[in-house]
Amino acid sequence: MNQRIVDPLRMEWKDLPSSAQVETRWHDGIGIVEIRLEEPCPGFSAEWRIPQDDIQYQWVADDGKIGIGYPQFLPPNWYGRTTSQLCCRVPVVSLVGADSGSRMTAAVSESILPVVFHTGISEYSFEAECGITFPAVSRPWRFQIRIDLRRMPFSDALRDVAAWWETFPSCRPMPVPETALEPLYSTWYSYHHSVSAEAVEREAELGREYGIGTVIVDDGWQEIRGGGSYASAGEWIASGRFPDLKEHVRRIHAMGMRYLLWVALPFLGGDSALFPSMKGKVLYFSKGLGTWVLDPRFPEVRAQLTERCLGLVREFGLDGLKLDFLDRFPLPADSPDPALGDGFAGRDCRDVNEAVALLLEELCGALQSVRPDLLIEFRQDYNSPAMRRFANLFRASDCPGDRIANRRRILNLRLLCGSTAVHSDMLGWNVLESAESAARQLWNVVFSVPQISVRLAELPEEHRRMLRAWFAFWRRHRTLFLFGKLLPLHPELNDPVVLVENETSVAAVVYMEQIAVRWRGEKKTFLIGNASASDEILVEMPSGAERSAEIFDCFGELQERISLHPGLQKIRIPCSGFLESR
Repeated sequence: MNQRIVDPLRMEWKDLPSSAQVETRWHDGIGIVEIRLEEPCPGFSAEWRIPQDDIQYQWVADDGKIGIGYPQFLPPNWYGRTTSQLCCRVPVVSLVGADSGSRMTAAVSESILPVVFHTGISEYSFEAECGITFPAVSRPWRFQIRIDLRRMPFSDALRDVAAWWETFPSCRPMPVPETALEPLYSTWYSYHHSVSAEAVEREAELGREYGIGTVIVDDGWQEIRGGGSYASAGEWIASGRFPDLKEHVRRIHAMGMRYLLWVALPFLGGDSALFPSMKGKVLYFSKGLGTWVLDPRFPEVRAQLTERCLGLVREFGLDGLKLDFLDRFPLPADSPDPALGDGFAGRDCRDVNEAVALLLEELCGALQSVRPDLLIEFRQDYNSPAMRRFANLFRASDCPGDRIANRRRILNLRLLCGSTAVHSDMLGWNVLESAESAARQLWNVVFSVPQISVRLAELPEEHRRMLRAWFAFWRRHRTLFLFGKLLPLHPELNDPVVLVENETSVAAVVYMEQIAVRWRGEKKTFLIGNASASDEILVEMPSGAERSAEIFDCFGELQERISLHPGLQKIRIPCSGFLESR
């Protein structure tokens, strides 16, 4: 083992083969550890420690779901483990101080094979004990660990990790067409399995009023036979509620709208006509979902899935696909690998994650040969860096009605996704709640492309007025909200203030009362969105700053014009309204 530069962290290796080559480089607080393995080797790990030094939060990309408890959880060293692999989670962790600054951000270039991060506080030394465990491999393997010890906003440290990942060929992102940045209507929360061609056309027609440009027809469009929603999965043929899917898609296109169709890629139902020929090519049976999960290590499985998805796009003139449940491909811990019983017969690779990557490479290559601008949506659970090669749209994981989770998940995606379009989870609300309450859901997704999932015809007039005004505001400042530099503050408190800035504008969205917004950017348009439950916002202006501003309510109607003066001041902004100063 050759280690060229002494590691200031005194990194320790466990079970690393003596033939492994390790090269460590440190520069300006960033360490790159490159590991080269030319022979098969068992699993091994790297471990190090740093003083706790004000660390009060562990940021992980899957919203902190490292076990039980809330995302604010800072685990003890015997508990804090999270596994990333191609279809589940992202290989990065950041330890954050009370100033929202990174104390240490660690990432790995390997984003296909499973990698386990373990970080937690020792109850004996009150150090943060950190480590990464790597799997056994049966082939040559080369990867890097990146450790960032610079004192900087944790959001900046994470953006640097995302840029670093993009330097690896396996993580170079798919191009993002402009159409991925248009507001979208989803049928899932509004219709679930009762969706029909008539309903979709009605919502599409109404959605144009709000500038919605794309419709996703979610689970329920397909023929469902036998017991359970996925008993006939795999055929992906239209149900009787879509008697002429091709003509239906043509009518949506005639409205100027794009059309995406949902497909649960891994599933093969026991009642599917394909099951007799494919039953020997499955990984396991999901009792919870009532369906089999296909084994992508078989070339025939990959060919079948590619052919069916390509056929849907060609036959019906689709503008894209929502490929769902990819996180079901990895074998559950309690499911034995069926390949062990037959010596991997018929399979052309041994690892399921690598086979999924091969499937997506074949599938996306075929789809893009037909439609280079095709939209492909993945859910947040499978947004590892390598997955950016295969999708140009990542959506926050399902959190119906939970606006805080939606906000957190969007911000987590934004910090790691670079130019890939980030969409909100579908938004739904009760028609009996106030317009201000409904608008608060929208303010929580303002840093993403909104997906709407309510029955638009059933909205009361005040909700429609609010929706028109909010979308007009969002479109006017879309470049700022989607591409500006994000600065979420205090992730341990669910990001109560989020700042975003570009060359011409700066905005702050406030999600909690009694939080002061410090004005920045003297020559820029200045915006404040009030997503809190209070109509009073604290604003601190620097010495010598004098500006006029306009206050609007959630319907976009001007309430008053005010002057902003130096020092701390209390400003009345209606709930779900905003301030704008040019």
